[in-house]
Amino acid sequence: MERDWLSAAALQIAGELQDAGYDGYLVGGCVRDLLLGRRPKDFDITTDASPEEVRRLFRRSRIIGRRFQLVHVRLGREVIEVATYRAKPDGARARGGRGNSAAIAADGRVIDDNAFGTIEQDAARRDFTINSLYYDPRRDCVLDFAGGVRDARKRVLRMIGEPRARFTEDPVRMLRALRFRAKLDLEWERGLPPAIAECRELLASVPPPRLFDETLKMFHHGHARKSWEELRAHGLAATLFPPAFDADGNAPEKLIGMALDNTDERVRHGKPVIAAFLFAVLLWMPFKRELARAARGLPHAEAVWAAGDAVFASQSLRVAVPRRVAVAAMEIWQMQFALEARKPRAVARLLGERRFRAAFDFLLLRARIGEVEAALAEWWEEIQECGEDETRRRIEALRPRRARSASSGGNERRAGRRARHAPAAALNK
Repeated sequence: MERDWLSAAALQIAGELQDAGYDGYLVGGCVRDLLLGRRPKDFDITTDASPEEVRRLFRRSRIIGRRFQLVHVRLGREVIEVATYRAKPDGARARGGRGNSAAIAADGRVIDDNAFGTIEQDAARRDFTINSLYYDPRRDCVLDFAGGVRDARKRVLRMIGEPRARFTEDPVRMLRALRFRAKLDLEWERGLPPAIAECRELLASVPPPRLFDETLKMFHHGHARKSWEELRAHGLAATLFPPAFDADGNAPEKLIGMALDNTDERVRHGKPVIAAFLFAVLLWMPFKRELARAARGLPHAEAVWAAGDAVFASQSLRVAVPRRVAVAAMEIWQMQFALEARKPRAVARLLGERRFRAAFDFLLLRARIGEVEAALAEWWEEIQECGEDETRRRIEALRPRRARSASSGGNERRAGRRARHAPAAALNK
């Protein structure tokens, strides 16, 4: 493993935990990525100290979470998650009166996962073998309780325990399986695909706000296109984004595919990506269908917002989209009509809008699928590079000829009046 790739903050926190008499190991994805030859981006730590004990040990820390309580420790500019060893709820044992709690719903879902345990119990309750690896920085060794090192070397994604039972405990594990396959290009153990097919409807029981966070993990980390293909292949795309599909189960694959390619490209080059653009693309077709209905009885501007609200209300029944994201997506949609209209008085204002770049990128995608003329997208692309005089000329060229003539004549008349009333000295200059 490349030890130079390890976070100095994570190493220091793990060291301080060990100095205080507790376990302190790097765990999960960061260890997995190191074994796969990838530079980790996030670092998590696990310990036998309770959240309250961790909180007391680190001054700049706070306990977060209810279903899964952990501690955020800030060191410099980094925030490292520190979690206490968990046990499976059905085997939970209170430890020293530290407020252990665990609960399982009637359908088998774990709804309270604060049952503390040993490192062996913690390893057994993790989802995949390659995520059940612990790195001890003091001894420079990996603790492996489930065969994760072997599977990492073989590049196999294997569930710890029976897949159907583990998906029932937490259906989000199905999305994690798809994400790891897309991100890490791993082979699956044979039992995973049929288990996903059998359990995919369980995603409907997951709180919609949690699914929003999982959606961003799938689409905003450089493997969006592959993640979408995995979701489609295993029947989970329509489960997550039902409005995006028509009655025949079809989605605008070309538009979505190009948008996700664009997202992956931006991530590779360190450019920002926003959730509003993702949902603007995914829900564009249902928005247009809803707008056609709303436009029959409302002015256009009101119909746009009414249609957008209806689409996001439907979407949020499955994946809850925060209002700020929904509003931003609707602004991108609203600007499409303004960009198409190219009203001379509105051009300068549109160029200064905070959503202009996202709206323009969306217009480019629509031009590439033939939904709008390519010349329209080219015009908006070129005017962004123009100087002030050229911008005015292009805007003026948008005016109808009679309006331009009238404007030109008016300018001449105003110039004549200024000349007639100007002082003689000024005229002789």
